[in-house]
Amino acid sequence: MESSSFLTTSNRFGSRWDVALFRSETDILDFAKEKLLDGSLALTEHDRLGSLACLSVRFALEFNMDGTARDVICAQIERHMRLCIAATARLEKLVTLAGSEPLLAEAAYELMEGSEVRYLADHSDLGCIDRGRRGELVAALLIMRAYDVARPARGWQYDVKRCVSVVEFMKALLPESEYGTLCNSLPTVWCENEEKPFKKAFEDYGMWFNHVIKIEDKKMLSVDCLWKFVMRGAMILCGNGQDGIDIVLPVCHTKRKLSPDSMTAIMIRVKNAERFKKEVKKTLFDAMNPFDLGIFSENGPSNITKPVIRLVLALSSPEAGVIFPKRASHQRHLNAFTSFDIWLAGLSKDTYKQIGGDLKSYEALLERSLRPHDAFEMLDHPVVDEYWMDKHLKDKHLKDKHLKGSRAARRRMAPLVLPEPEHYEIHRKDTESASPAD
Repeated sequence: MESSSFLTTSNRFGSRWDVALFRSETDILDFAKEKLLDGSLALTEHDRLGSLACLSVRFALEFNMDGTARDVICAQIERHMRLCIAATARLEKLVTLAGSEPLLAEAAYELMEGSEVRYLADHSDLGCIDRGRRGELVAALLIMRAYDVARPARGWQYDVKRCVSVVEFMKALLPESEYGTLCNSLPTVWCENEEKPFKKAFEDYGMWFNHVIKIEDKKMLSVDCLWKFVMRGAMILCGNGQDGIDIVLPVCHTKRKLSPDSMTAIMIRVKNAERFKKEVKKTLFDAMNPFDLGIFSENGPSNITKPVIRLVLALSSPEAGVIFPKRASHQRHLNAFTSFDIWLAGLSKDTYKQIGGDLKSYEALLERSLRPHDAFEMLDHPVVDEYWMDKHLKDKHLKDKHLKGSRAARRRMAPLVLPEPEHYEIHRKDTESASPAD
């Protein structure tokens, strides 16, 4: 299995370049596409393993460890560049990950052509994937889409073209009117002599990422490490136990040498509970203190004052919109850091500029991220179910009736866990007024 060999993908690309097997950037990317798709140069609608490989390398997808997922994981390792980093005796347990490879991520970007959320929301193997119970996968898709729109074409090569300015990123993320408000807004909290409008404060700051790295230690959030993520072209997904923050976008000063002294960040908190609505919760912003989180240090050379951006994504809010929190009072205007805060409520074009015709896909993926499994929907073994129905039930009406009956039967085995009628139909209305003794 070439993809699980001890040679890293970067070494394989580099060695082929050194011996002149590649004549252009197109040759390199075509080779990366072939590795992701097991020999093909184009992603087709029905290539479920190929699309899963592209999604994995861009969004660091993690898989469940049940029987169905195991077959999918093995296929990804054997033919689609997923890495196996550990295995128990007789391969009873596999520890796998999608390697951080900017070239593969760039190839996946070109193959998917901005359709990532549609591929993922409708993917037949979605039940095998950890969808992120905090809504962080949906958030990463929204952020990546905005960045992809803001970036120049063919921005992967190591020069200035790959960098997207923070101002352009926010322009791609927010609706036009809200972006205009942001450009002229002053910071929510600020240090002495740092009370500048957003556009002025971030005019020389940029970002570069085309994939996700999920970290396992909050020490990686320090500016002493953030510059390394810029070099790899990665946004940061925080570990499951991280308090106060879910996603970090490394930001660098483009007119300074890339180093801890030139780094700052966009900090993102994701909420997928309906109780977080179109109403700012100041405590969520307070928890994103870059000093408390270890991004900035009060000591050492990396304590130079740099502005940050704090975003809260209230994905399940029934009301949509962008809210700019009230600024600190004049008496308390001096702060340890300067921050521009934004509250983004709901999934809508009124909140995210690039959501476009993909709203239903985002909503479906968010809804499924809240479920621990898909058993009640009969989505756990789609290939087996479809094969059985095609063989035994020729009439479409009978197929639909079979699916409906099977779903209802499964739901009745779990009373009162969900609001669908099958979960509580045993408690009929004519018995609601009866006494417990009856």
